[in-house]
Amino acid sequence: MQPVDILYLSDRMNVNNSDIPDGVAAVLKELRLVDLDSGSIYFCGLLRVGCRLIVFLPRNNAGSSEPADRSAYYLLRALVRFYRTRDSGMRANDHGTMVTGGESLSLAVALIEDYLASGLYVRRARVRTTNNGKTNWPRTIARNTAYPSAGGPVYLDLSTTRTHYSTDCMTARIHALVMREVLSAYGMLWLGRSNVVDRRLVGMPTPAGTPAAWIRHLGKELQLSYSERDIFLIRSLIAYLEKEKGTARGPLLVGVKMFHGLWEAMLDECLVGKLTVNDRLPVPAYRTTDNKVALVASKGQRTDTVLQDSGMQHIAVIDAKYYDARSPQSAPGWPDLVKQFFYQQAIKHLYPRTHISNHFIFPGNGEGNLKTAFVAERDSKPADTSNGPLGYGPIHCHYQDPLALLRLYATGEKLANLTRQIFNTGAAMPSATSPRVSDP
Repeated sequence: MQPVDILYLSDRMNVNNSDIPDGVAAVLKELRLVDLDSGSIYFCGLLRVGCRLIVFLPRNNAGSSEPADRSAYYLLRALVRFYRTRDSGMRANDHGTMVTGGESLSLAVALIEDYLASGLYVRRARVRTTNNGKTNWPRTIARNTAYPSAGGPVYLDLSTTRTHYSTDCMTARIHALVMREVLSAYGMLWLGRSNVVDRRLVGMPTPAGTPAAWIRHLGKELQLSYSERDIFLIRSLIAYLEKEKGTARGPLLVGVKMFHGLWEAMLDECLVGKLTVNDRLPVPAYRTTDNKVALVASKGQRTDTVLQDSGMQHIAVIDAKYYDARSPQSAPGWPDLVKQFFYQQAIKHLYPRTHISNHFIFPGNGEGNLKTAFVAERDSKPADTSNGPLGYGPIHCHYQDPLALLRLYATGEKLANLTRQIFNTGAAMPSATSPRVSDP
C-alpha cells in the first residue's frame, strides 16, 4: 500500500485558490465540481488523485477547535451514516445531495469492519485421519477390524476427521487483494490512524487470473459456504469486484456536491426535543373542472426541524441554512423568510396556545455575524426608530461549528447547548413583535 499525502481544503473555496495544487483544479472542473460563474468548488468529501487524498471539509470551518484530521475521520463516518439512513438516492439526486460514491464507500466500510472483527478469510475443510481427531464410529465399524475383549470389541485403528484451516487459498488471496485496495483508499481516514499497513495482507500473494475469473471462483466458493460470516464476506467481495473492476478506474470521489442535505440531516438528528408536524401541515389543493377537490400531499409544507421545550410551552421552527451568512448580502433572501413565516403560522394553527419562534442555523462560529432576520419597510434607515413593525416576527440567527457537528452526528451525541440557546433566544422576544430597524 502506497503512502497517502492528505490535503485539507474547504467546500465553496475558489478553484483558483493558491492552496489547490497544480492539476487538481482541472480534475475538479472535469468532475463538474466547480460552479462556472463564481469559480466556487461545490463539494464536501474525499477526492483522490494519484497518491494525494484531498479532503473537502464543510464551509465556514475557520476558527474551529476541531483538528482537521479528526474532522476528516468524522466526515467519512457522517457520509456513511447519511447514505445508509437517509433517502439520499433518487429524490436527493434532484437537489445534488446524493452521496456520490456512497455505494462503494458503504461496501468498503463493511469490508473493513468485517476484517477488523474476523481477519483474513480461512478455508475450512474436513480431512479424514486415523487416530487423530473426532471419531467417526460408523466408518470405523464398517472399515476396521474389531478385537474381542472382556469389555466388548476393541478397535485399534479409529477412523477420525479433523478440520483443516487454510489461509493460503484462492479466496484468501482475493480477500487480501481487495483489503489492500480498500485500506489504501479509505483506511487512514476511516480508522483514524496514520499507518494502516497490515503485514498479513502485504505477505499474501496476488491471486492468479483476471477479475472475471476471481468472481467465478467466488461464486463456486459461495455455494460451499455455510457460516453467516463467510456468506457475507464472499458476497461483499463479489460486489466489490463487479463494481470496482468492471469499469475504467478514475479518481476516487466520495461525498456530496450540495452539502445542505447533510447539514439539515445532521442538525435534525442532533438537536433535542424534536416535534413531528410535517404530516399535519397544510397541503396544496386544486379544484378540477368536474368540481372535485384534489389534495397534493407530496407537495405540502415540509419543515427542516421543529423543536418543543420540555414544558411544552414553546415551539421553535428551525431552518438549517448552509449559507455563508457572514453578511446580510450572503444570508437567505425573501423566499426563505416568507417560507419560515408561513411555517410559523401553520404551526400556530395547530398549537394556538403555544409560543412559536423562528430560527436559522448557519455553519460557522458566529463572531460578528447576523443576529436576527426580519421584514422592514423599504425606506427604513438604521437611525430611524419611528418605523413600526409590519406584523412579521423575527427569525433568530444561530451559528454551529460544522466540524463539531460532524463529530456529534458521527458519534450519536446531541447539541444540548445549541438547543438551549434556541429556546432562550426565542423566548426573549414575543413572536408577534418585529424588531425595529434601530435594534443593535
